[in-house]
Amino acid sequence: PALQSSKPQLASSLSEGGRSGTETQAQSRLKSGLVISQTALAVLLLIGAGLLLRSLLELGKVDPGFVRDHVITFGLDLPGRYGHAERVEFYRQLLERVRTVPGVRAASAGFPLPTMAADVKTSFDIEGRPKKDSERPVATVHIVDQDYFRTLGIPILEGRSFSPHDDAAGAEPTVIISRYLAERTFPDQDPVGRRIRLHISSGTEQAPMRVIVGIAGDVKGEGLSAPAVLESYVPYAQLPFAPMSVMVRTELPPETLVPTLTKTVQSLDKDLPLLHAKTLDEYLTESVAGSRFQTILLAIFGGFALVLTALGLYGVIAYTVSRRRREMGIRFALGAERNAILAMVVKNGMALATVGIAIGSTTALLLSRLITSLLYRVKPTDPVTFFVVPIVLGAIALVATYIPARRASKVDPNVALRYE
Repeated sequence: PALQSSKPQLASSLSEGGRSGTETQAQSRLKSGLVISQTALAVLLLIGAGLLLRSLLELGKVDPGFVRDHVITFGLDLPGRYGHAERVEFYRQLLERVRTVPGVRAASAGFPLPTMAADVKTSFDIEGRPKKDSERPVATVHIVDQDYFRTLGIPILEGRSFSPHDDAAGAEPTVIISRYLAERTFPDQDPVGRRIRLHISSGTEQAPMRVIVGIAGDVKGEGLSAPAVLESYVPYAQLPFAPMSVMVRTELPPETLVPTLTKTVQSLDKDLPLLHAKTLDEYLTESVAGSRFQTILLAIFGGFALVLTALGLYGVIAYTVSRRRREMGIRFALGAERNAILAMVVKNGMALATVGIAIGSTTALLLSRLITSLLYRVKPTDPVTFFVVPIVLGAIALVATYIPARRASKVDPNVALRYE
């Protein structure tokens, strides 16, 4: 408006506007174009936010493969003065004491955490199927205490879980594999009793062949949106790593146990700190933090665009009504009905909104494929999102248009005819 006022074109204004001083056709097209652009942008951003929101909701429904609630975890890294036997004895004593804490239902230790399956991986051989190093399959290795599966609620589908016998000196090396590993490696066969060699050991000796004693349910170890991976579980006493995570399932709010757990650990080693005390829920929440941030960011931009669209549409219609007050007065003086004036103004406003919604929806349909990699179980052309967003935006546009339209329908003809 400032630029238009600084360069007035009086002849054009007088010829096109007459006494009413209405805007030129160029000015009208400019304002209409801005409203249409605002509406299209709002539709584009809101559809993007809607798709990400639907994806985030789908992620929230994913079963991670373990029971996530009421579990507190913390890490321990035993110093070098602990040998293999001392590590095994330390965690045995620690878990015995933790299980006696009031409110604790189960406790175990493992490495890595079930939400961090990408941390420890190794290739493996199947007995009777020798392969070159480059052709060996790769699996995640979890080093766990015998109560690991019960503590986390991971089901044993076939065979058995680990027992105290697996921790005894000289016990046969054992392993539990995931269902996905069993299906990929032993199709149409019973893997229980078969043997594999995980190429990981706690010393310089060659890794032993391990007998498969059970098949565990699959766990979403590399993220809720990631596919299942090959996973294996080895008894801690047979592969005693120094860093481990302790997992405690409790009937109480998990965070309230941290001081008690700290005292329990320091009763065995006063110099040993608890590392990264968090609940499993927090770890899972962090695993979708990127998706949540993208959704929130796009929703904020979409919300601002929605507000700007409503204000822009309201402003254009209100401005148009104010400039056409004399015309409205003449229409009323000639017998026009107020409902007809109301419908005319609403129609003009909704025409702009409809064009913007159509352009925005079409653009979103073409561009939504760019965020396919960010979506989970939601198509980039999700019909629910593409239906709801235009309806919501259309309803808001209707309200923004109706308010000035209603004001136009109540114009006093006598006042309007004197309006300059």
